[in-house]
Amino acid sequence: MGKFQRSKVTTRQPGSAPAPTYTVNDLLTQANQALDTFEFELAHQFAMRALQMEPQNLAALEAAGSIEVELELFNEAKEHFLQCVKIQPNSGYSKFMYLGQMSEQLEAISYFQQGVNLMIAERAAMPQDLTKGSEYLTLSSKISSALCSMTDIYLTDCCFEPNAESQCEAYLAQAIQIEPVTPEVYQTMASVRLSQQRVDEAKAALAQGLALWLGSDPTEEDGPTPDYETRLALVKLLLETAMYDEAFTVLNGLIEENDQVPDTLYLFGWANYIAAEEVDESSPTADEERQEQLENAREALNACVKLWHATESTDQPLLQHTQELLETITQVLGPEIEQEEIEGGEIEYEDDDEEMN
Repeated sequence: MGKFQRSKVTTRQPGSAPAPTYTVNDLLTQANQALDTFEFELAHQFAMRALQMEPQNLAALEAAGSIEVELELFNEAKEHFLQCVKIQPNSGYSKFMYLGQMSEQLEAISYFQQGVNLMIAERAAMPQDLTKGSEYLTLSSKISSALCSMTDIYLTDCCFEPNAESQCEAYLAQAIQIEPVTPEVYQTMASVRLSQQRVDEAKAALAQGLALWLGSDPTEEDGPTPDYETRLALVKLLLETAMYDEAFTVLNGLIEENDQVPDTLYLFGWANYIAAEEVDESSPTADEERQEQLENAREALNACVKLWHATESTDQPLLQHTQELLETITQVLGPEIEQEEIEGGEIEYEDDDEEMN
């Protein structure tokens, strides 16, 4: 028989450094530092390590949930925020905002409403000398944005609720009262007016919202310019209400900011296609104008298709409409020239017979 081998016990040598120990606060600090450099996976590891140490720690639960939203781990995030609600149901609005975004229909409305109530209470409790400060204004903007989200839910998922229209009007009125200079409110109002077939009022709301930010610097921190996604939605409303000049102004700003977004290129192509259809036939240059608009549309739509595949987009309706537009443009302009190479100003084509041999 072999001899029994006693396991070796490693002992710390005198004078050697002890194993490092971390507190929950240390781990959450590390998570925040990782977030600052967009290392979401690493941040999540730190947050989960903190939760292993203290499973009911509110800060750790909120940190884990917010990081999981960034990682699109929505089921895990929702579970962590629900735990936060159990621990602290009557304060801390952020968890309710997250839950509202991850929920649907009336459940989402309920979470948003709880968050709005907490924000309004927090805003009302601020000392008078802070009512013009950045913290007060930021909170007002968040309340207004949440009310717009609630309006959007009643416009879409809950549109068949008997009180849908009255709720939309109530939320909009409250949002304007709280933050009358937020472009998002007037954009949401335009959506409501369009759903009511009140097109002129929708145009007026869009114009009012545009006047609040158009011409400002989109890169300015905390500036009045709406975020990229909000401006994309705005372009759709501007096209729907035939406000083409304004649509192109917003689109040009979006493309200058980031021209690698399929939705932006699609809308730019779609806008040019519409502009071609709207060319004044009485103009002596109508044909040239129409051709230029269609060529611009084709260039943007071709770029959209390439980006759609490159980014592995899943928006099939966008791709389908883009391809339909390209087919229609080809019927008008003819097929694009397949260029082998250009030498001396002449285009050289491949010979079909040679290609077959």
